[in-house]
Amino acid sequence: MNKNLLPLGFKDEIFDQATLEHKYKNIIINLFQLNGYALVKPPLIEYANKQNVNNAFLIKEKNEFKDFVLRNDMTLQVARLASSRLKNKPRPLKLCYYGEVIRKKGTMLRPERQFLQVGAECIGEDSFLADVEMLDLAYQTLSAVGIRNISIELSSCEFLNFLINNVNNNNFREKIMFFIRKKDINNCLKYVDPSLHSYAKNLLFCTGNLVEKKEFLKNLMVNKNTENSAKQLLSIYSAFSLKHSGVNFFLDLSESNYFDYHTGIRFTFFAKNIRGEIARGGRYISKKDFKSESSTGFTCYMDTIIRASTFNQQENKILIPFDTSSSRKKDLISKDYIIETFFGNDDIKKKAKEKNINACLVNNKIIFL
Repeated sequence: MNKNLLPLGFKDEIFDQATLEHKYKNIIINLFQLNGYALVKPPLIEYANKQNVNNAFLIKEKNEFKDFVLRNDMTLQVARLASSRLKNKPRPLKLCYYGEVIRKKGTMLRPERQFLQVGAECIGEDSFLADVEMLDLAYQTLSAVGIRNISIELSSCEFLNFLINNVNNNNFREKIMFFIRKKDINNCLKYVDPSLHSYAKNLLFCTGNLVEKKEFLKNLMVNKNTENSAKQLLSIYSAFSLKHSGVNFFLDLSESNYFDYHTGIRFTFFAKNIRGEIARGGRYISKKDFKSESSTGFTCYMDTIIRASTFNQQENKILIPFDTSSSRKKDLISKDYIIETFFGNDDIKKKAKEKNINACLVNNKIIFL
């Protein structure tokens, strides 16, 4: 076996990929901060607990009383920080972050097991307007790094919860969930009480363009929770569409939790012809002095963002002699050149061509190759 091979789902980021990730991360964080989100930086390793072990790498340490966990998501870390060191800060508390996450397993759409997350959280605010702000901020973020043809999928766990909570047989619940994920209504109905057949059909049929599925959504308003969720989904859509009328909205109410902590409204951003989601977020419950705080937020997946960006990145690079003066270097940098020093006595033009650099400095003059 090649000693330089990496485990599946891990890779080296080099040259353009690493440069773009760094550049886009800075653009996004700057945008968050300009919108009042304060930057925090939690650690890569924390103590393991029931919430953060899902799809995470555990580290056994003999001298510690608890296992360690390599973080697989940063939202819970930010929520912990908000409930401890920042618990006395006025609410809503607006925080942003960036950092690498590592997961034990990849998925079909996201086989990567390590990638950079950049996100924002609004903690301690239950108004749907906070969700609208999250969607708006995410849309601004993705647009700022050159992503076009954005679509948004809205969801809420309340509708699926109503169906599952009315099934007493645990084995039936698992089968129903399996067939719902497969969008297989016929086999799903075999395990659903006849009184819920109409509801189950509406649940699965309420997948697709939001405008076209409004009637199915209204038919799912069968109790206070589902009624409130439906109204919130429509209110979020209406408020966002007033700002960004060209965005396609979709519904998928059959989606089960992708993280255990998510509750209520959820949203996922996609770009046309790009594998996997580019950003994802929604509602969750954080704790403050043993009390619940309704919070919302989203995270951007930088690997997908780089694939989805339409920006044409071109380096304006120039090879310069080692003894070039500081003032000349500053002048070149001010003209948006990336300077690289040439150490040799050989032909600088030859070396520039070898390194695919399209300009060099000869006798203090720029020569294009």
